[in-house]
Amino acid sequence: MKRFGIRGIVVALSLVLLLPGLTHAQSSGGAACLQITPGARADGMGRADVALAGDATAIWWNPAALAYRNDRVISLMHTQLVPDLASDVYYENLGFAMKGPAGTGIGASLIYLTYGQSQVVDAEGNPGGTFTSWEASPQVAMGTEIVPGLAVGATLKYVYIMLAPDWATNGLGKGTGDSFGADIGVLLSSKALLPSFPLPFHLGVNVQNLGPNISFINADQADPMPRNLKAGIGVQLLNGEDFTGTVAYDFNKTLVYSSDKPVHNMGAELAYHKIIAARLGYIYDKQGDITDMTYGAGFAIPLQSSTISVDYASVPQATVLGRVSKFSLSFRF
Repeated sequence: MKRFGIRGIVVALSLVLLLPGLTHAQSSGGAACLQITPGARADGMGRADVALAGDATAIWWNPAALAYRNDRVISLMHTQLVPDLASDVYYENLGFAMKGPAGTGIGASLIYLTYGQSQVVDAEGNPGGTFTSWEASPQVAMGTEIVPGLAVGATLKYVYIMLAPDWATNGLGKGTGDSFGADIGVLLSSKALLPSFPLPFHLGVNVQNLGPNISFINADQADPMPRNLKAGIGVQLLNGEDFTGTVAYDFNKTLVYSSDKPVHNMGAELAYHKIIAARLGYIYDKQGDITDMTYGAGFAIPLQSSTISVDYASVPQATVLGRVSKFSLSFRF
């Protein structure tokens, strides 16, 4: 049996960890569901969001941003991940965040990733039964402002991975694994750092997925949690009565493999009255074979005391695969 890992968004292929005959690929860790970026706004801006994180997806991007939550928000995202390869491989993210007491914010989310159905084939090539592979991760988070303009936060998570039931592993071991982890985030405002600076900005840092390895067949084949360092800046270039403009940059470096090259993410957003927004970004992931533009749009529907936001993004994958469309929905009240 050969071990096959994943990198980036090509998550459908990770189910082959339990199937023979495929080659090894470099991975940024196990638990693919923890590596997929939530929120079509962030995706449209090139996945540069660690210093922006404005809705419940802050639980993933930077929990420190929850400290500045002044309302309640529900965020939902649905994505068909690899439509070129399989129609039943998709990702769901449901999150809730709200203002807490005394300069704090709290949130909870549930991530679900399914690889669809697979069929067992024996050594002679005879088909057997079918099973569904999936991952799930419930998470809770809190952010708090420790001094004006400086917030810290943490996300605690549990992840369960069901690659294959015991009957499908041919006695080689269990096809399930689980682990737990934590994210530690910091968000610093220009008001605290450079109060007289003419362009408001935020600096964000998030160390993600600190936790023990995930083992399946045996401990020697354990996959590390996808530990990652994310740092970035978000700058508000325009803040007029009609238009607002924001640019952002994120730096990502896996903490699993020291030889892996960093990933650079950058993006921009132009919004009109916070109702219609256009977004453009760029992902530079040379090692993951993704160096291309992202783009997207958003539309907000104000109600009496709440707002519904719909966002869309088109993001590239490795060059062997086509682009992916992402949709998300937020309800603020």
